[in-house]
Amino acid sequence: MVVSADIYPASYYAQGVKVVTSRVPIKPPFFARVKSTNYLANVLVVMEAKDRGADNGIFVDERGMVAESSNMNVAFVTRDRLFRHPPFDSILSGITVQRILHLARRLVEQGELRDIRVADITVEEGRHAAEMMLIGSSIKVAPVVSWDGQPVGTGRPGPIARRLLDLWHEDVRSAKDQLIRVPYPQT
Repeated sequence: MVVSADIYPASYYAQGVKVVTSRVPIKPPFFARVKSTNYLANVLVVMEAKDRGADNGIFVDERGMVAESSNMNVAFVTRDRLFRHPPFDSILSGITVQRILHLARRLVEQGELRDIRVADITVEEGRHAAEMMLIGSSIKVAPVVSWDGQPVGTGRPGPIARRLLDLWHEDVRSAKDQLIRVPYPQT
């Protein structure tokens, strides 16, 4: 079966995304790290967000730490330019976010970011961030401008989310260090 892919609207990148803290319980770590077809919690978090006037929801774990979104990772840029991401012990370690973490090193080298830290992030820390973004294979890098009705940073898409999206597009086009030549017999 062939179907057209759902593409996120350009407004997600130009105006940003609105999220809410989900009341849906997060999956146990084992199920969050295993790729399966059980997306019930993921669907419920999006339905809840839509019912509350947002685009997506944010899972918070039982300790009050930011976890992930419906099928995307969540990252932050602090006011002192530290790129933050939750640890991968209870969330999916997505290929896209791993690549974005790699690409973010360029922004550290160029002085746009101070450093990268993968560690627990409390909801309170996240709410005080300069930038918040959703990262995933379908959405790539989308800036979050509102969380639970409150502005994130300036309430507008931030420069680091834009730079990471640009780096991702450039990386995909060049793909120099990701492609492996596979010889095929000539017939």
